[in-house]
Amino acid sequence: MMQSREPVAYVAADGTTVNSEGAHWLVRLLLLMFVLVCIFDPADQVLRGKVPLFVALWPATLAGCALTREEPYLPPSLLIYSLAFITIPLLSIGWYHIIDGRQPFEGFALFKAYLFISFAIILVLNKIDLIPQLSAVLTLLALSVIAVFLFLQFSPEEFERLHELGINTGVLSLDRRKYGENLELVQVYFVTSAMLVVSIAYYFDRVMSAAGYIRKLAYLVLLGVNITGMLLAGTRNNILVSLLLPFTLWPLYTARVARNALLSLLVLVLLALPFADRLQAFFDAEESSNSIKLTLLRDYISLLSDPVTLLFGQGLGAYHEWSAGQVNFYITELTYLEMLRSFGIFGAAAMVALLLFPAWYSFAAPLSRRARALAVAYLFYLLMAVSNPLLFSSSGMLILSAILANVYLNRSRFEATASGERRLGVKARRQDT
Repeated sequence: MMQSREPVAYVAADGTTVNSEGAHWLVRLLLLMFVLVCIFDPADQVLRGKVPLFVALWPATLAGCALTREEPYLPPSLLIYSLAFITIPLLSIGWYHIIDGRQPFEGFALFKAYLFISFAIILVLNKIDLIPQLSAVLTLLALSVIAVFLFLQFSPEEFERLHELGINTGVLSLDRRKYGENLELVQVYFVTSAMLVVSIAYYFDRVMSAAGYIRKLAYLVLLGVNITGMLLAGTRNNILVSLLLPFTLWPLYTARVARNALLSLLVLVLLALPFADRLQAFFDAEESSNSIKLTLLRDYISLLSDPVTLLFGQGLGAYHEWSAGQVNFYITELTYLEMLRSFGIFGAAAMVALLLFPAWYSFAAPLSRRARALAVAYLFYLLMAVSNPLLFSSSGMLILSAILANVYLNRSRFEATASGERRLGVKARRQDT
């Protein structure tokens, strides 16, 4: 006689138990491999495993759903969200072929990243909170940044060799960036290092919420590793966010959030005063990167002065002759202006609303501090994407999908708890009568 299979439970970081019978060992293994590839091979030039692993997750997930005795949890609103997220760029590709249609065109190449939003469906069907696993892998990334930085301090002659290796693999960008006359920074920029906002928020929550000094100390060390890794990555975005994020998260764990947010802001201003000249160098309009972005901004103003382009865009992946460097290219670093150019004002507004939904829900619904801390980290990631093409990539979609999936898993637990309380209340009233 066959024994019934015991359900597997996944304990989330906030102490709640998520039933994940469908998340069998194969799905968890594929998820780990997929996360590792997205973080350490984002350009898919080394292992070329990103798409095969993503595709393999679907039959593994469906098999898990078929084997479990529970009815799969898949909210219709998540399907609508995913469909809308995919439809907007697809419509813009169709629009391009109506108004232009010439080659070269990179719309379909860019469209692949939008399909990764369905990763949220995989996580919800398997009832998996990916954040702890993602944070562990990101800690390895932070350790890699620190290791390379220290290695270059002792072996500076290896800089060029590592620089070439990073270019060839698309994993690492080594550089020496000069800001003003007196500030030069070595950048050990792993291209997915902006994702460290997630692990910083996760381990900050663990430090604030864990029981026992030893556990708090262990999480504090992990928090320090992730902050240091993001700081040593060396870009302005990474440096500023790695220092700002902990100050922004702290008020969430206090009784008087608004007052302590102002206090945190005041402390930040006071700490920044001694470095005013260096901050000014960061944002100097004459600095090469800033100069290019300002030139691109003028190009966008000229482009969007055309009413048709403003309303409907030029289409995702459409090439344009940019003044900066006099290059003909299909994408720039100014993510949200690029959304306007691609989708038009209506499509871009709809996409921004979709991007902001997980953060809005995390604060509008009665969710845990952990969920809100992750929402703040996600908002910082969106802010970093203003001047960097971080968002519509496998790494950006990985963060969005993990946060979005947790929104629905948290809502499922909340609804189940509320339903249970209502049933208990009805039972108690019947007993009273």
